[in-house]
Amino acid sequence: MIRHNAYYAKIKAYKDSLGEIESKWSFMTELQEKRALVTKLKTIKEELTQDLQNPEGNQIKQVQEDIMKLKDKILTVNESIREKTCFLEEEKKSHEKLRKEIEVQHKRYDAILKRLRCQVNKLQANRRQWQWNIEQLEKTAAELRKCIGMQE
Repeated sequence: MIRHNAYYAKIKAYKDSLGEIESKWSFMTELQEKRALVTKLKTIKEELTQDLQNPEGNQIKQVQEDIMKLKDKILTVNESIREKTCFLEEEKKSHEKLRKEIEVQHKRYDAILKRLRCQVNKLQANRRQWQWNIEQLEKTAAELRKCIGMQE
Protein backbone atom coordinates (compact mmCIF):
# COMPACT_ATOMS: atom_id res chain seq x y z
CA MET A 1 0.00 0.00 0.00
CA ILE A 2 2.91 2.30 0.81
CA ARG A 3 4.43 1.64 -2.62
CA HIS A 4 1.09 2.17 -4.20
CA ASN A 5 0.64 5.53 -2.41
CA ALA A 6 4.20 6.56 -3.30
CA TYR A 7 3.53 5.72 -6.97
CA TYR A 8 0.33 7.81 -6.99
CA ALA A 9 2.16 10.69 -5.27
CA LYS A 10 4.91 10.58 -7.97
CA ILE A 11 2.30 10.49 -10.73
CA LYS A 12 0.40 13.37 -9.12
CA ALA A 13 3.62 15.42 -8.80
CA TYR A 14 4.45 14.65 -12.45
CA LYS A 15 0.96 15.68 -13.59
CA ASP A 16 1.17 18.92 -11.56
CA SER A 17 4.57 19.82 -13.02
CA LEU A 18 3.32 18.93 -16.51
CA GLY A 19 0.21 21.07 -15.87
CA GLU A 20 2.38 24.04 -14.86
CA ILE A 21 4.49 23.67 -18.00
CA GLU A 22 1.39 23.33 -20.20
CA SER A 23 -0.24 26.35 -18.60
CA LYS A 24 2.69 28.47 -19.75
CA TRP A 25 2.13 27.59 -23.40
CA SER A 26 0.38 30.31 -25.43
CA PHE A 27 -2.42 28.14 -26.80
CA MET A 28 -3.20 26.86 -23.31
CA THR A 29 -3.52 30.42 -21.97
CA GLU A 30 -5.81 31.23 -24.90
CA LEU A 31 -7.85 28.13 -24.12
CA GLN A 32 -8.23 29.19 -20.51
CA GLU A 33 -9.27 32.71 -21.57
CA LYS A 34 -11.84 31.29 -23.96
CA ARG A 35 -13.20 28.96 -21.29
CA ALA A 36 -13.57 31.93 -18.94
CA LEU A 37 -15.33 33.88 -21.70
CA VAL A 38 -17.71 30.98 -22.32
CA THR A 39 -18.65 30.77 -18.63
CA LYS A 40 -19.16 34.54 -18.53
CA LEU A 41 -21.39 34.41 -21.60
CA LYS A 42 -23.40 31.55 -20.06
CA THR A 43 -24.08 33.62 -16.94
CA ILE A 44 -25.10 36.60 -19.09
CA LYS A 45 -27.40 34.32 -21.08
CA GLU A 46 -29.05 33.08 -17.91
CA GLU A 47 -29.55 36.65 -16.68
CA LEU A 48 -31.08 37.65 -20.00
CA THR A 49 -33.46 34.69 -20.05
CA GLN A 50 -34.58 35.60 -16.54
CA ASP A 51 -35.10 39.24 -17.65
CA LEU A 52 -37.09 38.10 -20.67
CA GLN A 53 -39.34 35.97 -18.53
CA ASN A 54 -39.91 38.89 -16.18
CA PRO A 55 -41.92 41.67 -17.98
CA GLU A 56 -40.67 44.23 -15.46
CA GLY A 57 -37.00 43.34 -16.06
CA ASN A 58 -34.26 45.94 -16.31
CA GLN A 59 -33.10 44.82 -19.74
CA ILE A 60 -36.57 45.09 -21.26
CA LYS A 61 -37.05 48.58 -19.82
CA GLN A 62 -33.64 49.65 -21.07
CA VAL A 63 -34.31 48.27 -24.56
CA GLN A 64 -37.71 50.01 -24.63
CA GLU A 65 -36.06 53.29 -23.63
CA ASP A 66 -33.45 52.82 -26.34
CA ILE A 67 -36.21 52.16 -28.87
CA MET A 68 -38.05 55.33 -27.83
CA LYS A 69 -34.84 57.37 -28.11
CA LEU A 70 -34.18 55.97 -31.58
CA LYS A 71 -37.75 56.74 -32.66
CA ASP A 72 -37.34 60.32 -31.44
CA LYS A 73 -34.08 60.64 -33.34
CA ILE A 74 -35.70 59.25 -36.48
CA LEU A 75 -38.55 61.77 -36.17
CA THR A 76 -36.17 64.69 -35.75
CA VAL A 77 -34.07 63.54 -38.70
CA ASN A 78 -37.19 63.15 -40.87
CA GLU A 79 -38.35 66.63 -39.88
CA SER A 80 -34.99 68.15 -40.73
CA ILE A 81 -35.03 66.31 -44.06
CA ARG A 82 -38.47 67.75 -44.85
CA GLU A 83 -37.33 71.26 -43.95
CA LYS A 84 -34.22 70.95 -46.08
CA THR A 85 -36.15 69.59 -49.05
CA CYS A 86 -38.59 72.51 -48.79
CA PHE A 87 -35.68 74.93 -48.64
CA LEU A 88 -34.07 73.18 -51.61
CA GLU A 89 -37.29 73.45 -53.63
CA GLU A 90 -37.51 77.17 -52.87
CA GLU A 91 -33.90 77.61 -53.93
CA LYS A 92 -34.56 75.73 -57.17
CA LYS A 93 -37.55 77.98 -57.89
CA SER A 94 -35.55 81.13 -57.22
CA HIS A 95 -32.70 79.87 -59.43
CA GLU A 96 -35.17 79.12 -62.21
CA LYS A 97 -36.63 82.65 -61.94
CA LEU A 98 -33.13 84.12 -62.04
CA ARG A 99 -32.25 82.03 -65.11
CA LYS A 100 -35.38 83.27 -66.89
CA GLU A 101 -34.60 86.87 -65.97
CA ILE A 102 -31.04 86.44 -67.21
CA GLU A 103 -32.31 85.00 -70.51
CA VAL A 104 -34.70 87.94 -70.91
CA GLN A 105 -31.88 90.40 -70.21
CA HIS A 106 -29.62 88.62 -72.72
CA LYS A 107 -32.31 88.83 -75.40
CA ARG A 108 -32.91 92.47 -74.56
CA TYR A 109 -29.22 93.37 -74.73
CA ASP A 110 -28.82 91.38 -77.95
CA ALA A 111 -31.66 93.43 -79.50
CA ILE A 112 -30.07 96.69 -78.26
CA LEU A 113 -26.71 95.59 -79.67
CA LYS A 114 -28.32 94.72 -83.01
CA ARG A 115 -30.03 98.15 -83.19
CA LEU A 116 -26.78 99.91 -82.39
CA ARG A 117 -24.94 97.95 -85.09
CA CYS A 118 -27.65 98.85 -87.58
CA GLN A 119 -27.37 102.52 -86.59
CA VAL A 120 -23.58 102.41 -86.92
CA ASN A 121 -23.82 100.73 -90.34
CA LYS A 122 -26.39 103.30 -91.47
CA LEU A 123 -24.21 106.19 -90.30
CA GLN A 124 -21.18 104.70 -92.04
CA ALA A 125 -23.21 104.29 -95.25
CA ASN A 126 -24.43 107.90 -94.94
CA ARG A 127 -20.87 109.10 -94.37
CA ARG A 128 -19.62 107.24 -97.45
CA GLN A 129 -22.50 108.69 -99.44
CA TRP A 130 -21.67 112.21 -98.24
CA GLN A 131 -17.99 111.73 -99.05
CA TRP A 132 -18.90 110.48 -102.48
CA ASN A 133 -21.27 113.44 -102.95
CA ILE A 134 -18.52 115.84 -101.80
CA GLU A 135 -16.06 114.29 -104.27
CA GLN A 136 -18.64 114.58 -107.07
CA LEU A 137 -19.35 118.21 -106.17
CA GLU A 138 -15.60 118.95 -106.09
CA LYS A 139 -15.23 117.37 -109.53
CA THR A 140 -18.13 119.39 -110.94
CA ALA A 141 -16.73 122.51 -109.24
CA ALA A 142 -13.35 121.83 -110.84
CA GLU A 143 -14.98 121.32 -114.21
CA LEU A 144 -16.99 124.47 -113.80
CA ARG A 145 -13.83 126.38 -112.88
CA LYS A 146 -12.16 125.06 -115.95
CA CYS A 147 -15.13 126.10 -117.99
CA ILE A 148 -15.15 129.54 -116.40
CA GLY A 149 -11.40 129.78 -116.72
CA MET A 150 -11.57 129.05 -120.45
CA GLN A 151 -14.20 131.58 -121.13
CA GLU A 152 -12.29 134.35 -119.49
